Amino acid sequence: MSTKLRITLLILMVASFTFGFAGLVLPNQTALLETPRAGEFQFQRLHIFLFNLVAGGTVLLWFTEGKNKLSQLAAAYLALSLVFSLAAFLDQYGLAILLAIVLVVIVESIRIQRFSFFPFDFFTLKISVAKKFHHAALLCLSLGLLISAGVMLNNQYLHLLDFLNLLLDDFFLGFSFPLSLMTFAVIFALMKEPNNQRIRVLQEASFWIVTLGVIIFFVFIILGIFTAELIISLILLGDVLLVFYLFQRNIGDLEQDQFLTSGMVFLTFTGITGILILLWGKYVPQQQAGGWDLLYQIHAYLSLYGWNLSGLAVIIRYNEFPLRLHDIEIILLHWFTITLLAPLGNIYPAFAMLAIPAFTILLVMIFFGKGRAHIAAEKRSPSLVSRPFWRLKG
Repeated sequence: MSTKLRITLLILMVASFTFGFAGLVLPNQTALLETPRAGEFQFQRLHIFLFNLVAGGTVLLWFTEGKNKLSQLAAAYLALSLVFSLAAFLDQYGLAILLAIVLVVIVESIRIQRFSFFPFDFFTLKISVAKKFHHAALLCLSLGLLISAGVMLNNQYLHLLDFLNLLLDDFFLGFSFPLSLMTFAVIFALMKEPNNQRIRVLQEASFWIVTLGVIIFFVFIILGIFTAELIISLILLGDVLLVFYLFQRNIGDLEQDQFLTSGMVFLTFTGITGILILLWGKYVPQQQAGGWDLLYQIHAYLSLYGWNLSGLAVIIRYNEFPLRLHDIEIILLHWFTITLLAPLGNIYPAFAMLAIPAFTILLVMIFFGKGRAHIAAEKRSPSLVSRPFWRLKG
């Protein structure tokens, strides 16, 4: 990845992280997942969109094309997704709808070039699970953009459907899912080839449970069916544990293991806190909602900046391993920032003032850290650090 692109992504991610604390200093800010009042700009949209849609989507397209620099199409996606995020933030829904459609065309053109228009490879055992997850990530990015355009068109102009649980601010899940799927793709790409049919079947099952499970979960959220949401949440948590088992059983001795193991632990706690949020919202009286808010903040940070960032760290540096970075130091800083400083920072400004520089330092270490092996490789042959990406298996 070029230095210019690394700096651009770092700035976007730090800005996204910072906007998460906007409610502490700016007036008239509603909490995440509440409907903004008239004339109120919802900074949570930038908090979510800049990280998942802009930075995460750009990394997904860049990785798919396998080039050091962004292609013209991927660069157009980066620019237009940023404008889309700003338009949605400023309530300029007509412009946002138009841009969403243009972004779908860009993503689809890259997806079709890399894979195919119809995802036939989902239904054959000849294609690796890693490649299926990669294809699904691109497809879900397109669908997320398309659905967001439909939501804005319905809620702002047509008013044909009255879904109280389907708002633009609910696309925390919709725009984080493609990046999550891409992380799964990398996890399965790094695994050894299955040595028996049982493992292959479990890998295939994990793919379908994740992809279909999250889509079904999203539908149940819209419909507000608590029991169904809880059942799907438990199934998804079980699938996360299944992938964790498969990963630890088949990863081998790779440096990426430490980053991705940390990410899987983040994802496991994300699943647990998600279930607790459902139970809390159902059974705890509304006057005790303060604890729910903190629990939701922990859940959101575990997912957005825990699990997804762990995957991004490996994807961005994918071609440069083994780096021999001080992994444990990065991982401990990651956990300290995301599980403690960031959630408390939404309640106490002093923690926010600590969380922002800590997160910035973490990103600098991830984007620009050079371990002993990497420095030695640069001295031997500078071209080694800029060669084309390894293709995913299958």
